[in-house]
Amino acid sequence: MRTDKKHNNASAIWLQITAGQGPKECGWVVAKVTELLLTEATDLKVKAEVIESVAFDKLLRNQDLIQPLEYLSVLIRLEGANALSLSNDWTGTIRWHGLSPYRPKRKRINWFVGVHRVNVDNSTSESIDKLKTEVQFSACKSSGAGGQHVNKTDSAVRLVHKKSGIQLRVDADRSQHRNKAIALERLQILLNEQNHQSKSESVRSRWLKHYEVDRGNPTRRFQGEDFNEV
Repeated sequence: MRTDKKHNNASAIWLQITAGQGPKECGWVVAKVTELLLTEATDLKVKAEVIESVAFDKLLRNQDLIQPLEYLSVLIRLEGANALSLSNDWTGTIRWHGLSPYRPKRKRINWFVGVHRVNVDNSTSESIDKLKTEVQFSACKSSGAGGQHVNKTDSAVRLVHKKSGIQLRVDADRSQHRNKAIALERLQILLNEQNHQSKSESVRSRWLKHYEVDRGNPTRRFQGEDFNEV
């Protein structure tokens, strides 16, 4: 495909799936939403890559042996003709109706997670071309507990941005060149977030709401252990 030969970040869409401040059950829902979103992406011929995931259980972070079943957040990059349509179908609040898989005696039966589009403010963010001159790349092996979404080759890259102190590892693709391009996109997003956080508290508050979970008017609803849509 042409997009593999020439990386075009203008067509890419980044989605953040988050459990917000919710309990472990919401982390389970994040994992289920991620799995289903990736399946729909395949059906729509959208290239979907898990760029970053944070295990809900802190003991399962920064380790290589155990694949988490619950996530605090997952960052996905979408690219393709149907990427925008797919992101629109998921953006918003997702509700799962069902008994807790961990505490079956608990009366609560509605659990909420948020899916948000991560945007870059081009008026304040640094260009990719400029960032290329400010970073250092090194090759590294893929990390994580494996699983279907982890690249098994040695094409992973580590990015270091000395100016901000940000370090990133990307192993989303089998192409080292593409992983470098994705790492630069991720760096651009992180720097953009830092810029927002350094502004006045009122502006920062509005920005942080982007990651909160709104329990009203769910975009999609699911129920039961099989996570069936209703």
